[in-house]
Amino acid sequence: MIEQLERTLTDYEKESFLCGNILITQGYKELLNRSFGQASVQLSVPNTVDTKFHIASVTKMFISAASLMLVEQGLIDLDEHPGTYFERFKVLHPNIRIRHLLSNSSGLHDIYAVSALRFEMSQLIIEKKDFIDYLVHLPQNFQPGERWNYSSTGFIMMGYIFEIVTGMSFEQLLRTLFFSPLGMKATGVDYPRKVNPGRAYGHSMDNGKMINAENDRLSEIVDAPGELYSTTRDLDKWCDALFKGKLLSQESLRKLFTPYYTTTFDPNLQYGLGWFLGSDFQSIRGGTPGFRSEIWYYPALDLRIIMLWNFEKVNSQHLFQKLKPSLINIKAVN
Repeated sequence: MIEQLERTLTDYEKESFLCGNILITQGYKELLNRSFGQASVQLSVPNTVDTKFHIASVTKMFISAASLMLVEQGLIDLDEHPGTYFERFKVLHPNIRIRHLLSNSSGLHDIYAVSALRFEMSQLIIEKKDFIDYLVHLPQNFQPGERWNYSSTGFIMMGYIFEIVTGMSFEQLLRTLFFSPLGMKATGVDYPRKVNPGRAYGHSMDNGKMINAENDRLSEIVDAPGELYSTTRDLDKWCDALFKGKLLSQESLRKLFTPYYTTTFDPNLQYGLGWFLGSDFQSIRGGTPGFRSEIWYYPALDLRIIMLWNFEKVNSQHLFQKLKPSLINIKAVN
């Protein structure tokens, strides 16, 4: 089975360029750990198993878990309005609740769907305008709870709420709750302009040639709760702790993985709090200029597949479908 996975990856690499890392684990055993391509094409630095990658919206799984941990501590309530905790959020629709922010059902326009977002953020800086004010006045596209629509806006808002209710910065809170206790030394908030040894460049393609991709459209300009960088091994530590109930109570895990809404792009895929939910798996994905990241977890097999790519053209979904025939033959851990 492992040999078949290796062959599939080798064959896939021949037909589709891979640049990044993939880790497949079951229980506490690494089944496959492979690196492809270069962390910097420009400098000819290869990716290794310890390379750090920007993980984009995979950050949402940390925000969701932190939210539920703060619920357990009595600091927030999923059924409260965001303005209960942050005065500046009182202008939001009166029916919005914390759970709507975490389940992509708030109706708030996705900030990453704003056309010319980089220009808009630059204008904020030039005109000395406030990002939070910009955020709360994004369009309300539908009534809160009416349906599902992917939006990063609510998760950014949760970062601000964390800072108010805990008195810690977004990064300090995640480090206190998760990174330090789990020994995730290669994970943190990604500041692209900051020197971060071992962090890969993101790559794209232009006229058939590899280029350095632009950074995330918010991370360079806006001082706000940001997205993370991590490694496949650090994310595997996190997944093991989360899925095994080492971080959250069983009631919180139930809330995290309850299917609240059906996604708009796949009638067979539902959404919990930050996680996509299939019939037998849980998954999360992220993408930004130069990077793609995805995690799949099969509870019945205790099987985790983590892919971090620093080339935005890698089609993780297609690769996963190629690997799946071998994966489904893996026997459950006794």
